[in-house]
Amino acid sequence: MHGGVTQEQVAQKLLVTRQTVSRWEQDKTLPNVHVLKTLGVLYGIPIDFMSGIIYYWACALSSR
Repeated sequence: MHGGVTQEQVAQKLLVTRQTVSRWEQDKTLPNVHVLKTLGVLYGIPIDFMSGIIYYWACALSSR
């Protein structure tokens, strides 16, 4: 992950595995809305911006 934290640190804060964080980074899976909100808080990103990211990921995954 960017921002000076490791995948393991993010995983611990979100109560998921490091592999789950890795799959998000690789656009293989999507975090749920609750996790996305927490990610936004961790990185100081507004939830409306994070919602746009979910929409983008959903479109990208559906076109595979």
